[in-house]
Amino acid sequence: MKIAVITAMPEEYRAVAACFGSAGVTAAGALRTARCCTKEHEFIVVESGMGFDNAAKAVKALIRDDRPDLLISTGFCGGITPALQTGDVVVAEKIIVATEGGFEEIPVQFSSIGQNFVARQAAEERRTFGGVFVSTSTITSKVRLAGMVSGSYPHPVVEMESGAIAMVAAENNIPLLAIRAVSDIADEELGFSLDEFCDPGLRRIRPHKVLLTVLRKPRIIPQLLRLSRSSRRAAESLTAALSRLFPLL
Repeated sequence: MKIAVITAMPEEYRAVAACFGSAGVTAAGALRTARCCTKEHEFIVVESGMGFDNAAKAVKALIRDDRPDLLISTGFCGGITPALQTGDVVVAEKIIVATEGGFEEIPVQFSSIGQNFVARQAAEERRTFGGVFVSTSTITSKVRLAGMVSGSYPHPVVEMESGAIAMVAAENNIPLLAIRAVSDIADEELGFSLDEFCDPGLRRIRPHKVLLTVLRKPRIIPQLLRLSRSSRRAAESLTAALSRLFPLL
């Protein structure tokens, strides 16, 4: 089976690549891409860049060039309710896109492996949950999102790519598995926007833009330090979870 794994940021990409080790992984193509073959599957790992547009473009290119049998959206996410802790793993049971008027659920076909994985991890008392992914096109207040979901959805998390990936998957009748690790909890509101940190296309975070933003907003320094630690923990958790998931595919 050919499996495409889509990440947004370098830290997420490295967390996935760590599951395979260095042997057999090579980079090629316009996007940062790695291919690794196991006895059962061919994995294509892609770093798409952040946001809806980058994710959609990457998935469309993957389908055009490789036509995968399964899409996996993975990386980090933010917890919307206090029940989720840093490093918790959430597998999507629904993906909804936040709009001005509310939410739009994407009618994508989810791989049954995701639900089975959650059940297996729960039996082993691991902090892995089935939940809903709330996809947004920009960084959005978690307080606002929490008010919108208002207990209607289990273990909601916010991220910025799975909605676009789900739309393309649904259009092409390809099953999706979405799995993410929590890097920032519900009470951690980001004090900056991605535009302030990234190049114009939201492809990469640029150190000089981070420095300029910090000079303008020194109050975000403690938050950046916390997020750095939390992201490392989320990356370790994601690598561990995917290392248990991949053999089940």
